[in-house]
Amino acid sequence: MFNKKVQNKLESIRNLPTIPIVVSELLSAIDNPKSSAASLAKIIEKDQALTIRVLRIANSPFYGYSRKISTIDLAIVILGFNTLKEIVLSLVVQRFFSKVNTKVFNIKEFWQYGLFCGSSSRYLSRKLGYKLAGEAFVAGLMHDIGILIIAEYFTPKYVEIKKYIKTHNVNLIDAEQAIMECTHSEIGAWLAEKWNLPEKLVASIRNHHINYSYFLKYFKNDDSYIADDDNLMNEIDQPLTAIVSLSEWFAHLLGFTSWLNDAPYPEFYLSSEVFGDFTQNDMMDTESAIYVLKTELLEEYANANIFNELQVD
Repeated sequence: MFNKKVQNKLESIRNLPTIPIVVSELLSAIDNPKSSAASLAKIIEKDQALTIRVLRIANSPFYGYSRKISTIDLAIVILGFNTLKEIVLSLVVQRFFSKVNTKVFNIKEFWQYGLFCGSSSRYLSRKLGYKLAGEAFVAGLMHDIGILIIAEYFTPKYVEIKKYIKTHNVNLIDAEQAIMECTHSEIGAWLAEKWNLPEKLVASIRNHHINYSYFLKYFKNDDSYIADDDNLMNEIDQPLTAIVSLSEWFAHLLGFTSWLNDAPYPEFYLSSEVFGDFTQNDMMDTESAIYVLKTELLEEYANANIFNELQVD
């Protein structure tokens, strides 16, 4: 379970990232079935910088609309409420990344890694028929945000974690458990809950590294989990968790994890059904399907680079 000492320290940090008031107001309005495109546009237009960024992203190749989107009202009508939510949350995550000044790893490489995972999750969600592609993009983008929090607010602990990895030749998850008695996944899920993000998104952040052997190793001695095995496994075995984990696996294959400095990578949660879904209606074998996917994922990532072009205040 989440280390109480770590949680207490997190709750005491005054400059921990929060969702800006205008964004919080907007997210509440998006979730309100009575909201209209016009009412949402009025909220966005309170913030000129947010307005400019939303329009630039809406007109980028990432969304692929040939028609020029010149107003926020039109952007909302064309893109839809869920895509608007995706864009706004992505800008919040980007803002957090831009404020971090950690010296324990390359933050630019880490941001590119997150952006790749976000764009890959979005692509894979469409490929697998998961309807909430925008939710998948946000989940992929921020799934490892807990690592950033450890590096920024628990820097001595992160240095210890890096040393433990080298001296014991273990992966990041095992080192975090040894040093902090919790993982970056749990810390990231805690932040996502603080931001009132959807439960499935929170679960994907918490569980994207968990497989059943990991569950047995770290949680089986906790009576509350012994009584609730089925519920936990159902939470782990949900599409968004598999999509996020799969995007991270591809990030590792394609060289987006250099910020780890060649540390052994944690195990991935991957169900065998995922690759079956890719190939069941295809003449290609699994190896060929993965090769094609790598190419398509890199194209999706290139389109997502609109987020690199935006200046963050």
